[in-house]
Amino acid sequence: MSHFKPSPKLCKLLFGRASHCAYPECEELLIQEHRGKLSVTAQIAHIRAESIGGPRYDADFEGVNSEENLLLLCPKHHGWIDDFEDDYPVDELLDWKRRQAAQGRSAGLTENQAEQIFLLLTTPRAEAEAVGVISAGGENIVSKIENVPSFKLLNADSEQRFMGVRISNVGAIGFDVDSVGVEIDVDGPAPFVYGFPAMHRLHRPPRRLEPQANGVWLADPDTVCNGIRLVMQRVKVYAPVRFRAFGNLGSGGRVFGPWVSALHLPIWEDHVTQEWLDGFVDLAKQTREKLGRDT
Repeated sequence: MSHFKPSPKLCKLLFGRASHCAYPECEELLIQEHRGKLSVTAQIAHIRAESIGGPRYDADFEGVNSEENLLLLCPKHHGWIDDFEDDYPVDELLDWKRRQAAQGRSAGLTENQAEQIFLLLTTPRAEAEAVGVISAGGENIVSKIENVPSFKLLNADSEQRFMGVRISNVGAIGFDVDSVGVEIDVDGPAPFVYGFPAMHRLHRPPRRLEPQANGVWLADPDTVCNGIRLVMQRVKVYAPVRFRAFGNLGSGGRVFGPWVSALHLPIWEDHVTQEWLDGFVDLAKQTREKLGRDT
């Protein structure tokens, strides 16, 4: 696990001369520009690991986070050199480093480009999504939450269905996920926020998500149902319209997923349709308006 974050100067040194992955014959570009913005496809790899137990760790080497010990690789080849460290010794990676530094960029990096790369490599980028999960035969099958009611498994003796939140790391650095939940729009002044209770999370992925990784947090639908219904009983003049997943990141930020119709919350009987839900929301609105006139 690395918590290394490069400085703007280091980003310019690393990316200013290199154009593609350092792995021999790999032509994967390190950065791509579109509409004035950059996307970083590279990862910063350590030739000698930061800590004991890491790939090619050298207790006598002091500049572990210096430019001379860092290599730009595509995600696939970064995984290769760290997973199979004996096949990729330090001397060979240093040779890759020399050749990458000689790749040459025709115009180098502007200050603005260097700043964009710095932000991309130091800012967590996450995506959230509300999902449904079917557990059968010791495996969890994850699907869009709206597909779960019609999802059928063949040759499954028993199955369980859960509500879930999937958090994906789509950036260049790892981050921690502190908690997850759903935000419910009740057509009112503020949404209702339901956090998955820690004691009811039936499956907990690793708290830290590295680049390109994702994790799914599960909650018992009955527990979610009871929690939401309890709140709705207290605020009888409001009805759920839509909801979205969220995740609270260790960096202090919160990431939201796309809105989904409240029809897919696990609180309704099987006969409930979108048309019925729309009518329920309209009735709640009419009730609020009537109460407003009466007061």
